[in-house]
Amino acid sequence: MNTDISLEPLLNQSTEGLGSNKRLSFVPIDTAGEADHRTPLVITNAAQEVTPTLEKRTIELQNTGDNIVYYGGVGVTSANGIMIYPQYVKVFANIKNTFSIYLVTDGAETSEIRVVEYE
Repeated sequence: MNTDISLEPLLNQSTEGLGSNKRLSFVPIDTAGEADHRTPLVITNAAQEVTPTLEKRTIELQNTGDNIVYYGGVGVTSANGIMIYPQYVKVFANIKNTFSIYLVTDGAETSEIRVVEYE
């Protein structure tokens, strides 16, 4: 099993413990408002753009498929993207209205991404 050690969203994490017992713990996004879900996306090897709905400030992506999904900018590929493993979640908080992210899979693989946005 792979361990997700990504740094986002650092704004939603704090540390607990002392010395070698120090660990990250997740704390709620205290400014999140109403949640809206979107139709799940089927991700293929053709990069697909995801942008937030107007006035949404947090977007959460969950890979509910069986294959790795890669994310990045407009030219993302499986060779240069950041991985979202199956059943993992990525949260992007305090995003701007100009936020966009591209998702892609490797080769002939497909995977499903569920999207929830918060105001």
